[in-house]
Amino acid sequence: MEALRPCIVPARLPTASYEKPMLHLPFRSVPTSIFPPIRQCTARSRVVTAVSSTVSTEPVNPVEPEVQSHSQEEKFNWLLQWYPVMPVCDLDKRIPHAKKVIGLDVVVWWDRNENAWKVFDDMCPHRLAPLSEGRIDQWGRLQCVYHGWCFNGSGDCKFIPQAPPDGPPVITCQ
Repeated sequence: MEALRPCIVPARLPTASYEKPMLHLPFRSVPTSIFPPIRQCTARSRVVTAVSSTVSTEPVNPVEPEVQSHSQEEKFNWLLQWYPVMPVCDLDKRIPHAKKVIGLDVVVWWDRNENAWKVFDDMCPHRLAPLSEGRIDQWGRLQCVYHGWCFNGSGDCKFIPQAPPDGPPVITCQ
């Protein structure tokens, strides 16, 4: 029986395509804190015998105040990590798939032009329709179900059915 292979996809669209759909970047093993470390008190004082009417209560070796130069620790960014979405064997290359990863709606689809799985936010930038309800067109682009806008694997809009072939007209005033 063949073992299931998980498909690991980024939370955001990567700038480069990867040959292997399975990548795993581990979480940090040591949690970081935003609070400064606790220090022990090092102030020392001495016993003073009163020879005159004044008493000194200053420390024997005055402790110079330490300048705390805490560099801000790098905060953990959940959106820059890799997360498993679903096993590759459960994905169908012919249709887009809707998934929810760490509370974000994403669409997983096969870009046959780049031979790689792609992950986008599951909303068309035009009218915010879910791209997962769309389809893969005959040129291998992800097509929105609402107005038919088509996107390539880099997320660029490559076709708008309502616009002329050379793009929307620009009206200028002088």
